Amino acid sequence: MLKGINQADNRLLSVIQHYGCYFLTLAEASPVVYKGDEGCQRLNGIWSKATDLGIISGDINHDGDLDDDGEAEIQDATALAKMLGLKVKYDGKHHNADEAIPANVLVVIGQYWWISGHFVLLNKSKKVTFDSYGKSNTVKNGRLKTMRFFFAD
Repeated sequence: MLKGINQADNRLLSVIQHYGCYFLTLAEASPVVYKGDEGCQRLNGIWSKATDLGIISGDINHDGDLDDDGEAEIQDATALAKMLGLKVKYDGKHHNADEAIPANVLVVIGQYWWISGHFVLLNKSKKVTFDSYGKSNTVKNGRLKTMRFFFAD
């Protein structure tokens, strides 16, 4: 769970501030509390370690940025969830927005789309319960495109 931390927090790594909505949404779903300076340091460390391990993709083409296709993307959501303190398993599918959420799903991450994509935490009624920016324009003006389901491990 995040306390006093959002995606615009300048204590977070720049890459998290720009591309970390899925990461922060998993952190919010976690029973581990990430709070203040210490929480930001822990999140930065988890991101860096996950990138080193290939769980999150890094600078694939070695051009010094992380804005190219396939960069700063979660490659193993189950492994990242575990690093953040969640005991869940991602089913590896992008479920359609109109699909029913099974009763045994513990965490639902929705991808909203407007000008670009943005990940948020959803409840079983598909209502946004966490937006890493607070109230993003993507959620305000966009629509739910897909969902990721995480089951008990």
